[in-house]
This record gives sequence, structure tokens and C-alpha cells, in this order.
Amino acid sequence: MVTRYGLVYSGDTVVLKCGNGPSKWLFNGRHMGSETEQILILPAVSQDNSGYYQCETTAGTSDKLTITVLEYLPPAFLTVLSENPVVYKNQSVLLKLSLDEDLEDWKCYVVRKDSLFQLMIPKDEMKGRNSVDFFVESKGEHPAIAYCTHNGTRSNSVSLRSSDKEVLLEVPLVPAVLGDPLTLRCAVGGGAAIHSAVFYKNGTEIQRTNDDYYKIPAVSDRDRDSYKCQANYQYTYTNPHGALKKGVSDPQTITIRARPPTALITANNQTLECSCPTCPTNPRFNWYYRESSTAGKGFNLHTKRTNTLSNYEAGEYVCRAFWNNGASGLSRPVNTSHSPPPSSVGVLFIILAIIIALVVVIVVYLYCKKRRENSTGQGDVQMKSMRRKKAAEGGDDDDEKDGAYQALKGQDKAEYQTLPARQGEGGDGGYEAVGAARAGAGDGAGAGDGAEGGYEALKVKEQSDVYHSLQPTTSQGAEGGYEALKGTRQNDTYETLKPTAEQGGGDGYEAMKGGQADAPKGELEDKGLYEKLGAGGGDGGYEVLKTKKDP
Repeated sequence: MVTRYGLVYSGDTVVLKCGNGPSKWLFNGRHMGSETEQILILPAVSQDNSGYYQCETTAGTSDKLTITVLEYLPPAFLTVLSENPVVYKNQSVLLKLSLDEDLEDWKCYVVRKDSLFQLMIPKDEMKGRNSVDFFVESKGEHPAIAYCTHNGTRSNSVSLRSSDKEVLLEVPLVPAVLGDPLTLRCAVGGGAAIHSAVFYKNGTEIQRTNDDYYKIPAVSDRDRDSYKCQANYQYTYTNPHGALKKGVSDPQTITIRARPPTALITANNQTLECSCPTCPTNPRFNWYYRESSTAGKGFNLHTKRTNTLSNYEAGEYVCRAFWNNGASGLSRPVNTSHSPPPSSVGVLFIILAIIIALVVVIVVYLYCKKRRENSTGQGDVQMKSMRRKKAAEGGDDDDEKDGAYQALKGQDKAEYQTLPARQGEGGDGGYEAVGAARAGAGDGAGAGDGAEGGYEALKVKEQSDVYHSLQPTTSQGAEGGYEALKGTRQNDTYETLKPTAEQGGGDGYEAMKGGQADAPKGELEDKGLYEKLGAGGGDGGYEVLKTKKDP
């Protein structure tokens, strides 16, 4: 065996060489074909390839070489970062070796035809790290097979296939799994745009499409065949109107393997649990994580050697089982949109906190309510005291007036009295306006006003000024009007605004007149001190506010 694997895993490419030159090959004692080759390549082996091999020449038959193919995966993982194992000839390809342990003293190899070469990777790039990147160059017509190993433990193998054609058929990096979907893609290097493609299976056309891919819904053993594609393409980035080219890829054989043991994640209210029913007994489990926003990228190691995960954040999680010299396939991703729910102790704590918060709210509410009641009681005592004082001075006992509000009464030079609602209003109740009068000043709104009700204006007798209430006049003809303020101050007189005969409207107002007390109207007109307010032309004037008594 040229590929000195030690243990052989499902999906490996195995290379056997007969030491005596070209020969026929036997598997379990039977000839594998009539071809005579010194080298036998077994791509993507499975348990069906387990058995013993011999080569037969004119000098005789070789000893038996027994191969046992393990259906599970190796514990270390080697991948091509471009995710395409078909590359152009003499192209360098970037590979990545990953392990959940330290990579110190690991060695990597590449097999070219019948020769084994060790890749020179600096030790300081591997010590203390669990991943390393390195280049492998693809040469010749035989695949370049890369793998890494350390003390009997090794990675999977990667078979790099080279081509000198411009059109490539992209196949899966690892063998297709029976029952899984598979996509083959026709590609052209240099960023060419593919306008149409034709796909062939064993030389027979199977699909003609304007796309660049061919899909197999579920892989089966009958898909283990040779495929190629033809592409019509154009390098539009160099010349948008360039000539349309046509090219055919090299044929590629699809490798297929059985499904390896696969881990499974189950979730309950508080934890995620990883298991592997088809794995060997007593495996250990590792967890991997990526944020939901980085979907499509790889997973990072999260937790090692535990089958349960109880402290996790929102994101996607997968797990894998490990044992001596083997590993399972990754589980299906589980997307956790939030952190795990609290434990039963946490739930009890939350309930207790809610109860305490409710008690605090109730206590505060009752305290505030009591304070408001005390404040209201004190106000009532003050108001009643004032009412009693008013009654003692000979006034009416306003406590008997339900629905009415008394104004404050002062003992200063001016008193403030309420405006009683006038008779005949018929309202549900009203407010009394604040009136001011000194002893003997009691003018109010007249009972004969044409409006529905009114307020008595504030009357203050201070020095020589007198302010009378606004009263509607009987000759207005409008729904209501206002009487202007009258004042006796330095012989100035303010008279009621009244509609004039010339207005013709129903709600005109006579302007305020100012001047000497004895000045005739004509003189005031001549001096420009008298003018008329014309009729508004509207439906009416302004209604005075109405006061209403208790129903």
C-alpha cells in the first residue's frame, strides 16, 4: 500500500502497487478485470472493499494484503478551502487540517502516483494550535492524495484531481453519501460567464440547461459513474461583446459511501443533549457553535468532552462523538433563538420577586391614598371653618347649596362674593362667578336679559373707578350682547356698545365713546373720537355664559 494509512476509513482513496511490474489484480481470490497495471487505485473505499488483495505476474502471485475499511470517520479533518477537489494542473491548493487537540508533532504527506512525500510544515505553526493551513500542488494525470497522521491517529485523505482543460466539472470534496442530494457544477476559470451547459453520464447526454449545474435528488449506487460537462461561455469582464466559446471538461468519477454513524441533538427545557446510538460504546462528545448571522461559515469549538450543554447562547450548535481512532459525523444544526430557560430554582426566585413587587406596589398605593384622604379632610375643615365664620357675620349658610362652589371670602378692603345662578335657567347646575363688592355694592345681571344666562362681572370700588356688569340691551335684536364697561375716572365715561339704526344687522356693536362728560356726540365725531362698528352680517353675536343651579 503506497498510501501508508495504517487504519483505512470509509471514503479514503487507496493506492496499491505491485513490486514486480505490470500485473493483474485479484480481490478475495478473483480477478478484478483484464487490465494489466502496476498501480491499482481504489477511490472512496467502503466496507464493500474490505478483504484481501493480490497482484499476479508471470513470476507468480503475491502474498495477500488485507484491508479492513472502517465505516466511521477519522478523528482529524482535512479539507480544501476552495471546496473543489478538481483543479487546474500545476495549481497550488490551500488545505486546512483541524483537530480538537494540540497538533504538535503531526506530519502531513502527499502521494503522487506511486511515491510518498512528506510536506515540510514548520513545527512552530502546529505547536499549541488546533488548526493549520498549508499548500499542496496538483501535478500530472494521477490524483495527488494528501493526509496527515500522528502516532497511529490520522486525518481523512483528500484526493486532488488535476486538469489542463479550461472547463472543469466540480464534484464533491468528500464522497457523496447514499441518500443525500448531490450537485455537479460546470465551471470555467478566470471568471467567465456560462450561457448554457450540457451534462453527460458515461458519454450520454442527460441534461441541457441554461444553468451551470446538474442535481441528483438522492444519491444511489447507480449514480457511481463517470460524468462530464460542456459549457458555452464568454469572458464578459474583458470584452462584453467577445466571442462565445465552447469547451468540454475531463470526465470525473463520482465516489459514493455509506452514511457514517451520526450524532444526534435532543433539546429539553434547559439543556441540549448529544448522543450517537450507532457509535461504539462510551464515546466522548464535543460541541461546536456559530452565530446565526454567520450562516454558511464553519463552526468553532465550543465545549469538549460532555454530552450535555446547559450554558449556551443564541446561535447554531452541532455536536460530534469521538472514541479511540474514530469519530461520528456531525449532527444536524440546532438553532437556539434565545438562551436556555431558567431552572426550577430560578423560576421560584422569579415568582417570589413578582410577589414582593406586588406587595410593594399595594403598600405604596395605600399609603398615597391615605395621604390624599388626610389632605382632603384638612381642606374640608378649612372650608367649613370659613363658611361658619361667614354665617356668624350674618351671611347665608352656603353649606346647604349642593353642587355650588363658594369663592374665598376675604376680610380685607374688598370681599369676593359668588354670582348666584339666575332664576329660570333650568340647567343642571353651574358655577358662580367671583364678584367683588364692598358694602352696598351689589349690582348683578338683570333678570330681564335676553340671553339664556350670564355672569356678573367683577366689581371693584377702588378710589373713583366703578366697573359695572356687562348687560344685554333690550334693543339689540341679536341673541345676546355685551354691555361695555362704565367707568368714572377723570370724567371719562364708557358706555354700553349698542347697535345703531344704520347697521341693519342683528348683531352690530356701537364703538366705545370716550371724551368729556358733557361733550356732544357731533363734536366727538368731528374730533375723530367716535366711530361705528358695522354689522357683522353673521347669524348673531356672542352668547353670554350661563350659570346653572343644582338640578
